[in-house]
Amino acid sequence: MRYSLQNKGRIALLMVVLISGCLMTGCRSVYKGLQPATGDAACIRQFKPQYVNTLYSTQVDILKHHLSGLLFFKQMPDSSLRVVFASEMGLKFFDFAFTPDGGFVKHYMMPKMDKQVIVTTLRNDFELVLQRAALDNAKVLQDSMYRYVAIPTPKGNNYYITDTGCTRLERIEKSSKRKPVVKVWLRDYQQGVPDTILIQHQNFKFNISLQQVQK
Repeated sequence: MRYSLQNKGRIALLMVVLISGCLMTGCRSVYKGLQPATGDAACIRQFKPQYVNTLYSTQVDILKHHLSGLLFFKQMPDSSLRVVFASEMGLKFFDFAFTPDGGFVKHYMMPKMDKQVIVTTLRNDFELVLQRAALDNAKVLQDSMYRYVAIPTPKGNNYYITDTGCTRLERIEKSSKRKPVVKVWLRDYQQGVPDTILIQHQNFKFNISLQQVQK
């Protein structure tokens, strides 16, 4: 009984500390200072990767697991985009398709990785990169340094962050109500295709790094 009461006391103390910290900081959103701005949200479409047949050397770190190999983006005759990741020895990790109507097809997932949370996370990550979301409800915001195109999601927003003139993509953030949960960088575009892509989850170790393989 004493052990149980001690544990309850510690939990209560922890809750008080967390609540006090929240009250002191106001549980403030990192996006609270953004102000409405003029401009066309569709300007971010210039950063939408124009994949036809593109190959990336790829590193994936999921918790304690590390995968490396080649990831292939291929535009299919039906206008869907196929995304296939396999080891350099030909062992397939996953094979997805993103359809023109916004749909998603899992053609294959390695059995050890075939969990709904992993499939959903990968789908969401690639949809950020591919700019699949509609801009109908997008808002344009700004701070002193950057321009933000905010696309509402059920749990927060997807932010496409550019310089103030929307000439350079700084990064993409998938956010909760208060802070980013995923950050994405697309760098060194060549003929509409980013040479490097980095995807980093903020709350747990799930990172994807891609470097284009030049033909």
